[in-house]
Amino acid sequence: MRRQVGELGVDNPIIAYICTIDVPDIDKYLIQIQKHGGKVTMEKRSIPGVGWLAYCLDTEKNIFGIMQSDMSAR
Repeated sequence: MRRQVGELGVDNPIIAYICTIDVPDIDKYLIQIQKHGGKVTMEKRSIPGVGWLAYCLDTEKNIFGIMQSDMSAR
């Protein structure tokens, strides 16, 4: 399914649910995503006491999230 609006950004904010999956090692997955043609749109950020979160685009420009659980994240 193609996006009905332009590229994500300031003029085209996200207006939908973002599917986010749990990964065992966010750093390794970010490398793999880029290696296979994806793009990191929000670098890894901590959610204190919960874990690490990043947003990416797949090769068809669909946004998705990856998260690594880590209760010690600050």
